[in-house]
Amino acid sequence: MNPATAVRVVDRIVLPVDRAEDWLTHWRGEYLPGATARGLRAPQVLREYTGADSVAVQIVWELPGIYDFYGMRGAAAADPAVAAFWSRTDAVAVTRERHVLAVQEEKP
Repeated sequence: MNPATAVRVVDRIVLPVDRAEDWLTHWRGEYLPGATARGLRAPQVLREYTGADSVAVQIVWELPGIYDFYGMRGAAAADPAVAAFWSRTDAVAVTRERHVLAVQEEKP
């Protein structure tokens, strides 16, 4: 992988429908400022209604490259507020997953 290849991080959190707005408010106030300071940028927030009682919130982030991704992970691991936020999320979420994606490089 070329270290300059952009990286996308996709967080998908399935929440009870009556908890989604509250979670997003906490995400914006507690998580987003630190995430942008760690280099995550341009978050797109998407909702997917997964049933009568649940909604999936998908957040798509960008990082300039793989070194930036590992730098962000190291900074997140060193910040107890990050672990606390995700612990509170896990207490209300139905499921939570994170995918890290990079563009497939074409070989000549």
